[in-house]
Amino acid sequence: MRWFSSAREMPPVSPAVAEGIAREEWTGLAYMFWGRLLVLGVLATWISFTVPIDRSFLYLAAIAAFLVLGAAPYLFVRYITDRTFVIAVFLALDAALLSYMVIVPNPFGLDGWTPQLNLRSPGFLYVGVFLVAMALSYKPMLVVWAGLSTIVVWAAGYLWVISLPDTRLFSSREVLDRGLGIEAVINIILDPNAVGLARLSNQIVFLVLVTIILTLTVWRSRRLVARQVAAEAQRSALSRYFSPNIVREVSTRGLDRPSVQPVAVLFADIVGFTAISERLGPNALVDLLREFHGRMARTAFANDGTVDKYIGDAIMVHFGTPQQRDDDPVRALACAAGMITAVEQWNRERTIRAEHPIRVGIGVHFGDVVVGNIGDARRLEYTVLGDTVNVASRLEHLTREIGALLVVSDDLIRAIRKRGSEPNEIMPGLRLEQTRTVRGRNEPVTIWSAAAIAAD
Repeated sequence: MRWFSSAREMPPVSPAVAEGIAREEWTGLAYMFWGRLLVLGVLATWISFTVPIDRSFLYLAAIAAFLVLGAAPYLFVRYITDRTFVIAVFLALDAALLSYMVIVPNPFGLDGWTPQLNLRSPGFLYVGVFLVAMALSYKPMLVVWAGLSTIVVWAAGYLWVISLPDTRLFSSREVLDRGLGIEAVINIILDPNAVGLARLSNQIVFLVLVTIILTLTVWRSRRLVARQVAAEAQRSALSRYFSPNIVREVSTRGLDRPSVQPVAVLFADIVGFTAISERLGPNALVDLLREFHGRMARTAFANDGTVDKYIGDAIMVHFGTPQQRDDDPVRALACAAGMITAVEQWNRERTIRAEHPIRVGIGVHFGDVVVGNIGDARRLEYTVLGDTVNVASRLEHLTREIGALLVVSDDLIRAIRKRGSEPNEIMPGLRLEQTRTVRGRNEPVTIWSAAAIAAD
């Protein structure tokens, strides 16, 4: 019961997942075509070597017809809107042609061979092979349609043979009720015109069971593909925010509901960006931002930080999400130091290219935040909220007032020391500043700064 419930409660398929499934369906159609081509090639080779040329012509012509029927949807369905309908039509034609070839005797074959004898030949196995080939599809309804088409066409062909005037119809019950001896029964079965109803019922049951099993197999494969595509899309999205070594963990365990937890929040942006944007064209400005954001993000990921968002020329990173670690404040300060080093290296490259140097301002704070997916069902954003975020942003803006590259809160420094690390070993030159009142907050904040520069 739980299995049935989980099957019904599948989440809606997102556009990305739907597109991925559509690609797999197209790939499945290609596999069906190439698989059919391979099988038909093997059959054509086998017939050419085992059947005299005067009797193999019709078989080879039928193989060519099957090749055309298989190639048509593969070659033309991409240009047609209703792909499913077109494929369904060709599947019905496949079933009809195959049943005809199995039931109707080859006019170039043995003299006196009857349709009744064909019903006893192993040719029915090819009908089963045709149905099994539908497992390469990712559409359960196409499998059901192929199964129904095969059952209807085969039953119609079988009943046509029964309707022939020379057919001798018998059933198992009839043989038993008449109390015939073994020799009489064998004579009935060996009669070239004899047709048994039991064979038809067994074949129909076989086709029904194969259709059900294949439908469940394809349905399950489709679910697996949907989960794999969704997981890949999720990993791709997560890789924009989380460092690669925790993407797998997050994509496997998922993101928890919003909760309150201690987190280190870092803001970094370009100092004097307004003036820079005035002297750069649109393309050059975009290139500048991409390179800045890329360098900052790589540094954040190198310290297992989570990139929350890009805000114009700024980047917001937090440490302690999605999973808390004891060294979150230590890694936050190490990331700030790494960002300063990355900008210095970038400026050396820019100097060689005769470009203006870039200055960065970084603010870091540590405290409790609300962390989780925020938004509505149509658009969720994994982010952190709260006073800690506001303070970190204000500290970043404070770098302009005191002429520093980095401003961190005393809460961060105390958290680092509590974990047995010395802040100046992580970021040399840190010094205690006086207590400051930041905009939007009543209580003053004790700050530390590093790398003094000339104020704007």
